[in-house]
Amino acid sequence: MSETWILVLQVIAYVGMGVGFIGTMAPVIPGPLLIWLGALLWAWADGFQQIGWPGLALMAMLALIGEGGDLLFATLGARRGGASWQGMVVASLLSVLGLLFFSFPGALVGGIGGLLVWEARRHDGDWAQAWAAGKGMIIGYVLSALVQVTVAVLMIAFFVWQVWL
Repeated sequence: MSETWILVLQVIAYVGMGVGFIGTMAPVIPGPLLIWLGALLWAWADGFQQIGWPGLALMAMLALIGEGGDLLFATLGARRGGASWQGMVVASLLSVLGLLFFSFPGALVGGIGGLLVWEARRHDGDWAQAWAAGKGMIIGYVLSALVQVTVAVLMIAFFVWQVWL
C-alpha cells in the first residue's frame, strides 16, 4: 500500500474516531463502536504494527461496555420511571427520526417527547405518570452518556498510548 493511501486511511480513521467521540453524547450514534472501527482502520492501514489484535480486542471490550451501558441505563431509567415497552419503542423511533431531520436536539426532543405523549395517552391523560417515565428516561440518558464518554476517553487514551507514545 502506498504512503498516500496509508495517510488517507489514517485520516479517515481519525475522523471516524472524532465522530465516535461526539456520538457518545448523541443518543442514537454508536460512539464507542465508531471509535473502535476507526482504530481498526488505522491499525489495518499501518499493517497492525503499532496497535495489534490484543489492543484492538481490549478496545472492543471497552466498546461493548460502552454500548451495553448505553442500552442498559436508558432502558432501566425509563422502566424505573414507569415507561411501557411500547413507549420505549416509540421513543426510540422518534429519537432516530428527530436525529435525521433535526440533528442532536431533534433526537432528544423526539425521544423524550414521544415517550411523554405515549405514556400520557396510555394513562388516560395523566401527565404526572408520563412525566415520571420521562424523568426516568432523562436520568438514563445522562448516566449512559457518562458511561459512554468515560469509555470513549479510555479508548482514545489507549489508542494514543499505543500509536504515539
